[in-house]
Amino acid sequence: MAAMNFVSELKPFKNMWKIQVKIIRLWKQYSAAGGETIEMVFVDARGDKIAGTVKRELVGQFNRVLQEGDTKVIINFTVTNSGGSYRPSKHPFKIVFLPTTRVRICEDLPNNLTGLNPVKFGDVLNGVLDDDYLVDVIGQIVEVTQMEIVSVKGKDTQKISVELRNEDDERLPLVLWGKFAEDVSNAIQLRSEQSIVCVLRFGKIKVWKEDRSISNAYNVSNVSLNPQMDEVQAFMSLLPSDDLAMAIVDPKSNAVVPTVKERDEFFRHTPRKTISMVLESKQVEKCIVMASIGAIDSDMGWYYLSCKVCAKKVLTVPNDIEDGDEFNVSGHNYYCIKCKDKNPQLLPRYKLHLVVLDNTNDTKFLLFDNLAMQLLHKPCLELTGPVTDEIQDPDMLPPILQDLVGKTLLFKIGIERENYLYKHPTYKVLKIMSVIGMINEFDVIGSPTESQNTFGGTYSALSDAPEGSLMLHGGSSQSDKTSDLTPAKRMRSPIINLEDAFDQNSVTRSVGTRKIKQEKNEKSG
Repeated sequence: MAAMNFVSELKPFKNMWKIQVKIIRLWKQYSAAGGETIEMVFVDARGDKIAGTVKRELVGQFNRVLQEGDTKVIINFTVTNSGGSYRPSKHPFKIVFLPTTRVRICEDLPNNLTGLNPVKFGDVLNGVLDDDYLVDVIGQIVEVTQMEIVSVKGKDTQKISVELRNEDDERLPLVLWGKFAEDVSNAIQLRSEQSIVCVLRFGKIKVWKEDRSISNAYNVSNVSLNPQMDEVQAFMSLLPSDDLAMAIVDPKSNAVVPTVKERDEFFRHTPRKTISMVLESKQVEKCIVMASIGAIDSDMGWYYLSCKVCAKKVLTVPNDIEDGDEFNVSGHNYYCIKCKDKNPQLLPRYKLHLVVLDNTNDTKFLLFDNLAMQLLHKPCLELTGPVTDEIQDPDMLPPILQDLVGKTLLFKIGIERENYLYKHPTYKVLKIMSVIGMINEFDVIGSPTESQNTFGGTYSALSDAPEGSLMLHGGSSQSDKTSDLTPAKRMRSPIINLEDAFDQNSVTRSVGTRKIKQEKNEKSG
């Protein structure tokens, strides 16, 4: 029987190699040239790593016998040169499976064999590492942004930025995209008060101008929080004992200056409309609306219980108890339709029904979790507290939600068929912009013209009003003479504060709707 080889011995001069390795990473990859392949990273008992590939025509043969975390004996394979700018191992070669390759079950290598080799933060930041190779990083999360939705190659993609620190209190920026961003954001919302240690496997060193950071590399990377690993326990024991709390902050792109793409999206590529124009629209489209939040419609609730895995709303399932010929209901459970899970992990997520208004009309905008996080800077779980069997009384709005009333924002919304065919009065918000500079610039450009069937005048976000009230310049003060006109055609008197605007637009107040705050310095006529 052939002796077992080590990964460090593998070279291209022959095929008849025999190795015992653990699959520490496995993913499927698609390319136009090679189709779908299976990509892997192996580690042997010495801790040496090497990449491996199963080409398209052999995926069906090996798909069932290769699983991440398994230990295998692999016999007879090609060893070829390893290249490219996303290399998961420093081994100069990689393994390529043949039709005659054999994969055998074997005794597991030690469970603590992970192949984790964290790089030093200083080596990343100083540029001494070759960025063609993927790296492992371990650090305590000390700062995280709310999840953003950004356009990448024309496709909306999730993004969060994280700041890590090491045992020497050095800081390293980490940017996560796509499913990684969503998973980490969800996990952070469910955190306890303990420190959160992030382990990124096979991350990509990114260089922008002179700044360096780490990012996930497509499907190659793997991210975990507080995993049960010896390396994590050792790292945590070395952290400074200062009980540093994790901070949730605004995304830097919004906190400092909007990107060119964001500006183009709000100023050039998407038409702007008043609320009256939105209500009169008869086609599916997207548009930008500048409006103030007049109230929170709490009758609709302000959050929902979701499945932590898929983020979909869970269903309540009554517990039926047979009592003779009758059935009684005693409590309930939850069920996730998408995951088909009868006992899903629950995570509360925001679902805010905002009553919004401008100087032409009022309507409702629906704001989901990710966008609400951008405004509130807190995950929903922090407001709801531990999940219970009952949804909280929606009339008892947390103060942080009440503080949204009076804010003026730019909303990118979608007008759907049900809005104009079935008079559905609620429009889904796709993006928001709260940067005062952009709101003021949007206002300076001016409102849609008379030819677009709206009023004559421009908006202005008052910089000295804490509630961000709207004023209308150039509007008619003879509103009593135009009372017979429709809201879209009526010329309105200048709106001094949101209380007046809310009254003029005749939004019905209910017990579950918070009344608008007046400006502190109301001008008299």
